[in-house]
Formats: sequence, C-alpha cells, structure tokens
Amino acid sequence: MANERRRTERHNWLRLESSVYIKRSLFKKEWIPVVPFDFSRYGMGIQTDEVYHLGDEVVLSLKLLKEDVEVELPLLKGLVRYKEKHHSRFNYGVEFSFASKHDKLKINDELVAIEQILRRFENDRAASTEGSLDSSSTAGAPGG
Repeated sequence: MANERRRTERHNWLRLESSVYIKRSLFKKEWIPVVPFDFSRYGMGIQTDEVYHLGDEVVLSLKLLKEDVEVELPLLKGLVRYKEKHHSRFNYGVEFSFASKHDKLKINDELVAIEQILRRFENDRAASTEGSLDSSSTAGAPGG
C-alpha cells in the first residue's frame, strides 16, 4: 500500500503455551500455566512458582500457535535436571522422558516441528532486526 505508515515489516506472531500438572492432594489435581523458554526437542526451560527438586518427574502440556500452524502435545513427561531461583520464582530445566522408544517416536515429530518453527521464527526476527538496523544506520549517512 502506498499510504502504509509502518516503518518496518510486522513480525509474524507466535505463542508457545505450557502448563504443568500438579497434584495438590488425593482428590485435587490441576494444570498450572508456566512460562516456557529455551525449547529443544530434548527438553525445555520452564519458570514457575511451583517447587521441584532435581530428579523430580513433571508432567507438561505444550501448545505452539503460529498464524496457520498449531502443534499440541497434551501430555509430555520430563525430569527436572536444573533448578535456579529467579526472584520469587524458579527456573527449571526439564529433560523430556519417555516410557518406551515407541512413545518417543510417536511424539518426536511434534517436538521436532516445534523446534524448527521456533528456530525459523527466531532467525526471521533476527534478520528483520538486522535489516532495520542496517537501513536506519545508513539513513543519515552521505549517499544513504
């Protein structure tokens, strides 16, 4: 559009949602949202108020939403391999674990798809940022 007032291209949107399954008591169980970060097909980081210890098993749900793509893993088990206090919350590194090789193969395609979508999104965002920095740094230069 000739009347477009936007200076740079809009980024594609992407949302990665994750929850952890908590057993509060014998009869009270619930899904609690966590902040996901640092995802790979082998594991991910989560930030939460919940307290875990190294070696604890966690049950996660994971959903990636990106424009026309949705990848959902409603039940994903993992082991806490890393723990760090972060202000009033905790950062955990969770390594995905599977009951059998068959279970891993069944879920692996979705894990790889999420990893590739996130990597592509980050690369596109970095390229877009570099492009806008290059054009803004040459805008005031002679001949730019």
